[in-house]
Amino acid sequence: MKILTVLTYYRPHTSGLTIYAERLARAFARRGHQVTVHDLRGTVNLTRTPQGLYAQGRLRGTVDYQCSRCLMDMRQPVSARLAELYHYPPDNAPLEALKVSDDHHLDLTPVVREDLLLSVPIQALCRADCKGLCPDCGADWNEGPCDCPTEAIDPRWAGLADLLKEPPTD
Repeated sequence: MKILTVLTYYRPHTSGLTIYAERLARAFARRGHQVTVHDLRGTVNLTRTPQGLYAQGRLRGTVDYQCSRCLMDMRQPVSARLAELYHYPPDNAPLEALKVSDDHHLDLTPVVREDLLLSVPIQALCRADCKGLCPDCGADWNEGPCDCPTEAIDPRWAGLADLLKEPPTD
């Protein structure tokens, strides 16, 4: 699959974050980044226009993902909005525009894939109160506490610990 950008805002009304996300999605596509969507459902309406077909719709599904705190496998819900013009005949279309193929097939895969990639959160959590992993031994804190000492003081701050001690009384 390839990624093509679906934006709900058009230049000059795009934010820096939107432009960054667009560049990131294109970089993922060049590297062949794959995403497998399960239970993809939704509706797409096609409207004939003088330029071709306007595809508009909303799709929902789930992707296999890992919790960013405890690394447990999970299913992350994702959604995609589709609002793209597919030009027909392809000969009259602008250079980088989406086109209806010569055999009259409309491939929604690239546009839907990109929007689904962008809807996956950067830090997905298996649940809101996920405690994560112990940084020392790697134990899952969701299953219970580990045996690592909790009072370890960073040696760079050990000198400040003397300030907390009571001064000797004579």
